[in-house]
Amino acid sequence: MAHVLACKRVKAAKVWKQIPLKYIEALEQNQKIASCCRHPENHDIEAFYSNEDERWRGKDPARDIPNPPDIYKFHCTCGRVHTRFCVGGNHGDAVKYTPQERPELFDNRPFWEVR
Repeated sequence: MAHVLACKRVKAAKVWKQIPLKYIEALEQNQKIASCCRHPENHDIEAFYSNEDERWRGKDPARDIPNPPDIYKFHCTCGRVHTRFCVGGNHGDAVKYTPQERPELFDNRPFWEVR
């Protein structure tokens, strides 16, 4: 199955506040990649679902509120692509707590819409 586009490719700076800090820090602090790749503010970003089923897993498609994407691709100006896969999801304990009480139990994957 092919990946399904969830969010069109945009400048990462345009959706900066929606990208989790850990995604940004992972690029900035990775000494194994080129120096240009350690500047996420210069990247483009796009998001995908691993398949069509992932978009609606546990959701009602009639309400037209899909899940957040599970694959993010950062495109560097040098042409390299850095891919982040989000696996798992909310922990079983998440039903006992609110996101404010235990934010680490909730999946905070970014989702944007560009018009």
